Amino acid sequence: MTPIPFYVLCGSLGAGKTTLLMRLLEHWKSQGKKAGVLMNEAGEVSIDGPRAGTIAEQVMNLAGGCVCCDTKEDLSWGIAQLVRDYESDVIILECSGMADPAEVIDAVTDLYTAQLARLDKVIALLHPIPTDRESMAGFVTAQAIRCADELILNKKDLYVAGHWEGFKDSITKQNPYARVWETSQARIDPSSLLEPITRIAPPPAVNVEFGVPRSAATKKRASYHPIATTVLLPGPLNFERFLRWMKTLPPELERAKGFFRFAKGPELQEFQYAPPGNATVTPITLLDEPKHAIVLIGRGYNQERCQAELLNCLEK
Repeated sequence: MTPIPFYVLCGSLGAGKTTLLMRLLEHWKSQGKKAGVLMNEAGEVSIDGPRAGTIAEQVMNLAGGCVCCDTKEDLSWGIAQLVRDYESDVIILECSGMADPAEVIDAVTDLYTAQLARLDKVIALLHPIPTDRESMAGFVTAQAIRCADELILNKKDLYVAGHWEGFKDSITKQNPYARVWETSQARIDPSSLLEPITRIAPPPAVNVEFGVPRSAATKKRASYHPIATTVLLPGPLNFERFLRWMKTLPPELERAKGFFRFAKGPELQEFQYAPPGNATVTPITLLDEPKHAIVLIGRGYNQERCQAELLNCLEK
């Protein structure tokens, strides 16, 4: 089964995420695609879900909590339902304005979930309202900016030029990798937003691409900068070499996780790494064993080298 495209729509409270969602749903419907929607709202009752339900093939509400923590398990379950029961062609998650996109990315790059859906893009919708960086909203907005592949700066018509340019400069400094769009009423061409970004020759260097090593040299304004890569492990690992690899994880790596076996042991092993904690390896028993692989999540590190050194841990 080929994983279907999965999009994360995140950003500031009141920035216009649901308006953009409706435009995307209209686009997919016009193409004859069955779009599945996951709506995450902080309240016990979904307010925006019924609106999306007028267009989408199926809407599943993850209400009553934040998808990055309270309903994180429901997210994987919802993806499985949309793929297996409703046969969705594409899935989009609209995050609550309180959800940390980094945690959402962590959830959807789980090796179980990745067999059903592939994370294609993180789309962040923002508007220039003052936020205290120490507040919950300020933290979530900063995380949305950092994780985004597409940054949509909305409500341009409501702000004077000087204020708008300052807002735009502050965003691009926080994320020099994403494409930037400037809009009003979330008016954007869905085809342009969703299309894979074509590379010009020579191709811009990026650090991480799903399963494909790229040059380690970093260039600002790279055309596309995914945040996760899956390193498939075609055989068991050498215990000593893997332990040495664990001690060389670069500081820019924000998350790593996976399953594999060691050459000298029958047990399935679970690998977890989330700074500032130490990496751990723990025997685990699972009814439905996933592919043996390790998912790396991060930016700005030597991905080519990290992947090569991990593959060097395979038992010869």
